[in-house]
Amino acid sequence: MPLVKDRAGWLERLCAAMSPGEVAHLGCTDSPYTQELLATGMLLHPRLVRVAAVIGFDVDASALDLLSHALPDERFVLADVTVGVPGPERGRYELVLAGEVLEHVPDADAFLRGCAGLLAPGGRLCLTVPNACCPKLGLRSLAGRESVHPDHRVYYSPRTLERTLRGAGYELDAIASCSAPVAGRAGQLIVNPLLQISHRVFQGPVGDGLIALASARSNPPSIAS
Repeated sequence: MPLVKDRAGWLERLCAAMSPGEVAHLGCTDSPYTQELLATGMLLHPRLVRVAAVIGFDVDASALDLLSHALPDERFVLADVTVGVPGPERGRYELVLAGEVLEHVPDADAFLRGCAGLLAPGGRLCLTVPNACCPKLGLRSLAGRESVHPDHRVYYSPRTLERTLRGAGYELDAIASCSAPVAGRAGQLIVNPLLQISHRVFQGPVGDGLIALASARSNPPSIAS
């Protein structure tokens, strides 16, 4: 399994490769951290719109207002695809990107079916989720800690993510694990280097997250770091 060291950079290149097709970016505001991430330059959506025609989707109206003021020339859609896909958006997009969204939704099947409603024929879905197999989770549990987003409902492993996609009518084309930005000297000097050594030896899912590409095509693409 490949290890992608720069998740945001990889997603940026993926979106750039879609040009001139359109990309639907679900969860584009990264609510409730929109303002903070905008201020620090860490929000993904502004990077994506620089390289492709990317339309932002979210369910948080106030966060969409913040983002639309920051990016006044871009288009945004207030919609919950688990409930329904707005008519003008149906079958429109070459790529649907749902980065760090699936673990938040109460009904994964309904969400994934909504994503399918956005896809043009031959289009692809890209998901990123936290990785249940990341060794960092086990290390934190040994210290009696669980560090988790307040809105997360579930963790996905490579196999459970593939089963979830298959159950919603997708074929998993490619999967990789990916690293998150490192916080603290222990992570920079010890933990991440050890995980990278483990990956070189075993090629396992050691990253903080997973990246999956899914479609109904017979010739699957590959993920390269």
